[in-house]
Amino acid sequence: MSFPSLTELNVEDCNEELLSSILCPSSLTTVTTKGLPELQHIQNGVVRSPGALRDLSISSCTGLTSLWATGHILSNITALEHLKIKSCSQFSEIGFFPMLKHLTLKDCPGLKFLPSAVMMLSCPLEELEIEDCRALTSFGSGRLPTALRRLKIRFCEALDSLPQGLMQIDNSTSGVSHLENLEILGCPSLISFPEGKFPSSLKILKIWRCLQLEPVSDSMLPKNASLELISASNCPTMTCLPECLEGLTHLTELSLHKCIALKYFPETGLQLPNLRKLDIYECTSLESLPDQMLRLTSLQYLKIGECPGLKFPKGGWPPNLLELEIWNCENLKQPLSDWNLHDLASLRELTIVGASDIVSFPGEMCLLPTSLKSMYISRLHNLQSLSVGLRDLTVLKELEITECRKLQSLPKEGLPADLGRLCIRDCQLVKQHCLKGKGAYWPMIAHIPCLEIETTDD
Repeated sequence: MSFPSLTELNVEDCNEELLSSILCPSSLTTVTTKGLPELQHIQNGVVRSPGALRDLSISSCTGLTSLWATGHILSNITALEHLKIKSCSQFSEIGFFPMLKHLTLKDCPGLKFLPSAVMMLSCPLEELEIEDCRALTSFGSGRLPTALRRLKIRFCEALDSLPQGLMQIDNSTSGVSHLENLEILGCPSLISFPEGKFPSSLKILKIWRCLQLEPVSDSMLPKNASLELISASNCPTMTCLPECLEGLTHLTELSLHKCIALKYFPETGLQLPNLRKLDIYECTSLESLPDQMLRLTSLQYLKIGECPGLKFPKGGWPPNLLELEIWNCENLKQPLSDWNLHDLASLRELTIVGASDIVSFPGEMCLLPTSLKSMYISRLHNLQSLSVGLRDLTVLKELEITECRKLQSLPKEGLPADLGRLCIRDCQLVKQHCLKGKGAYWPMIAHIPCLEIETTDD
């Protein structure tokens, strides 16, 4: 069979005889194969006419062991730029492809070391992704290519060391790294980073579920760092953030999840002039937010959840917040009127979950920002009533109230006139007053376009 104009070929669960009979032209640019256990034995057809092949994906080819040996069926492919090998249980080695820019190795349990052809400074590789290679212990000899911009290592449980060239050494003459994105997820055997500093080109740093890995320190961050996003999750060795964090003038997003040993922020606070998003979740030892949060004038999104020891921020909230979420922070016990939420003139979305001391919301002495468009309150276990202050929220479009089982009354003056959605869920007492056509509050809410009044018993 001949296909003279074919540019893309997808072969799945095909036998060797049929595949060998397919004669493809030099115009073929993309090949995807899946479920070909005898791939390495095919001698003719598609693999003998590689042409200008740019994109190759090999999946579930259990007999594939190597793309390396001289004379191999894939050895003549010189224009290849994208290579993905997935669920090939015996695969362990790859050769040098002079144009290769993107390499993905996923679910290859036979891979113990990163192919040596990849660990070359001159390799043009720009993106390397390794996932679910459970026998991988190290990157082997050599150094990461200086062209590499994105390195993602995920769920490699046996990996105990990171590659040379990941960090920069001040007096190094072996090439300057251009790495921009580093993600290390689910590698519990890792203990330390190589010696040196992160490349100044690094913009994104994610470290998740690396239970033994040393925390990022001041000595690892270059003075001219380009970091824009730092995300740390399940990092039990982290007790504090680096003092030099304040020097990261490009940082726009900081996320800290399940860092159970984290106790405090740097004494200087967070002097991050461009920080737009701060997300802190399940940092159970954390006792205070950064001092002088008022200085975070660029911060627009703040989410704090499951931090039972956290106290109210000194000086108040960052002034230009658009979204504020507070989830189950038991120690934030100040009356809602002391939160000074009315100072947040740009606030659009407000979420409060798990406060036990609020009886009336927002309360007679509490003013909410009139800019609010969406509000979600949940698990206010002593909440009994919504107060007239809600009427001042003239642009409020969405109000959701869940699991407030003592709530029994809405404001007699009514809800905001332009409310487009009202959701009341698992609030059994007030639900009885909202029944269609007969509840006492039905005339007040009947005009709302989207009504969701329900309990778990419905």
